[in-house]
Amino acid sequence: MQRVKTKVQGVRYREHPSRKHGVQPDRYYFIRYRVDGKEREEGLGWASEGWTVAKAADVLAELKRNARTGEGEKTLAEKRAKAEAERQAELDRQRREQEEQEAARKESVPLSVIFRDYYIPFARDNKNSRSCDTEEHLFKNWIEPVIGMKPLKDISAFDCERIKKRMRTAGRADRTIEYVLAVLRQIFSYAKRFKIFMGENPLLTVTKPKYDNRKQRFLTPEETTLLMETLKAKNRQLYLMAMISLHCGLRAGEIFSLTWGDIDFEKGLLMLRDTKNSETRFAFMTESLKQELLTLTPGKPSELVFKDRSGKKITSISATWDRIVNGLGLNDGVEDRRLKFTFHGLRHSFASNLVKIGVDLYRVQKLLGHQTPKMTLRYAHLGQDDLKEAICQMEAAMNSKSKQAEVVPIDRAG
Repeated sequence: MQRVKTKVQGVRYREHPSRKHGVQPDRYYFIRYRVDGKEREEGLGWASEGWTVAKAADVLAELKRNARTGEGEKTLAEKRAKAEAERQAELDRQRREQEEQEAARKESVPLSVIFRDYYIPFARDNKNSRSCDTEEHLFKNWIEPVIGMKPLKDISAFDCERIKKRMRTAGRADRTIEYVLAVLRQIFSYAKRFKIFMGENPLLTVTKPKYDNRKQRFLTPEETTLLMETLKAKNRQLYLMAMISLHCGLRAGEIFSLTWGDIDFEKGLLMLRDTKNSETRFAFMTESLKQELLTLTPGKPSELVFKDRSGKKITSISATWDRIVNGLGLNDGVEDRRLKFTFHGLRHSFASNLVKIGVDLYRVQKLLGHQTPKMTLRYAHLGQDDLKEAICQMEAAMNSKSKQAEVVPIDRAG
């Protein structure tokens, strides 16, 4: 559309074909000027937005003065870019200020509120319900009475030590104390992640209780036979789950999650998805386990292999297990809970059987799904008979060479 000159040199406008501003057509103003030897035209805006010939003239004069002095913006585009940068900087400043004010407000909120309104809802979306129930129980009984009303910013390592002392005085096990400290540590980690708390986690300087909570109970061959025969006679589903753990080393939770699509009978594989270590791994079926599973009526690929009485996913080993184990006397006279035989003991028996026949710990680690060798090292002592045999073989070889060295050759010369 044609530009119309005004009385001010370099200021022009065009009229809107229909829109009015007052009694006259709305006008859009432009400025035209030379910068760095080149002619340039830039639009300013409509009269209905407040632009006039006088305002356009002021902008044009400012740009020309900047070009002449070498200070400030020489073009309208530069001027607008600077204004936008300043506007964005101001918005960023206001946002940071709001975030700091919100963080300060949240840091003043008592720990109990943070746990109830923020942490636990998040945990229930990302953990299994039993873990969350346990955390709520531990928080209510041990953390809340001591520091529940304190804001996160006021909780110190000394407060955590007070919780430890209170639990020890009450006779709680080191493992329980460690669990409570872990819950508190996770609350602080969550708060830092979501900018509810900006300080240092006080648990970083708190010493964890040292204890050996590892289960040490393995079944003898005779005990294994007795247990499996009894399970098979009394509860076939429990028997099959026990057989999977004993023959493949699966955790109970991994067995509960098995679907028919996870079983590859042709290759003899079980696919374990979303395991304790958040990894997918494969387990190898023994032929006897494979034949037992083939007796079941398969379901759809997404259908669970084992279900509870209501057809839903099993969440814990049934009480039948304890009745059978106790009935067989497998835990008679055992006071140390590390030596009591549980369903998880089948997984330990799987590992111990591998080590006893000479399978190296690296392969045992991979079959168990341990991320590091540390957990697998508990089975190292089971291979000590093989190590002792190796020393005996070395000694025999050394003695043999020693006897050979004592033989004096007969000189047949002459």
